[in-house]
Amino acid sequence: MTESAGRTLRRLCGAALLTVLLCVGGCSAEHDEPVRVLATGQENLPAAVQASVDNPATPTELRIGNEAAVVLAIKTTSDGSLIPPEDVSKVGWWADSAFPGAGAGTVVITGHINDVYAGDGFGKKFSSLTPGSIVVLTGADGQEWSYRIDTVDQYRKDGELPVERLNRMDGPETLALITCGGEFVGPPLGYEDNDIAWATRIPDLS
Repeated sequence: MTESAGRTLRRLCGAALLTVLLCVGGCSAEHDEPVRVLATGQENLPAAVQASVDNPATPTELRIGNEAAVVLAIKTTSDGSLIPPEDVSKVGWWADSAFPGAGAGTVVITGHINDVYAGDGFGKKFSSLTPGSIVVLTGADGQEWSYRIDTVDQYRKDGELPVERLNRMDGPETLALITCGGEFVGPPLGYEDNDIAWATRIPDLS
């Protein structure tokens, strides 16, 4: 995956597959169809596909309060699905979203809410964030970027999603933390909603 990939906004795709949780367009130029970005909570998901990104701004850690999670760079599968890391204690950064510290665009992080064997995932913290909460991303070179939570919104999996906002590569730098939410309804949706915590970059005053 290259930094230039994923700049094209595409239309909202329908839930064509039973495993689709979150539909977001515009990943790689290799895909002609809208890319399906899976949030969390599905059964029998394929393994996450790690991305190789040679950039010091690649996030490696997400810190919420006193707890932190390893961040892995991930990309879409061959069918256009973005799967969070199987280890629910870790989260995934969509390598075709914005880089933290870029000054523009949406930085997309996704994590599992839970696992039947491993228990609660780090992504569960996303839904409980409140306006004013601070989250911090750390890059591969140790640089940190802080974000202030603005709101946590719920989007039904059978409804519309903020596709353009998630794929945005311009405008104010925004962090989107995506996980499952609402009631557990079982297969194929898992949880009925996607929760997205939206945060705005806090300028570095140093």
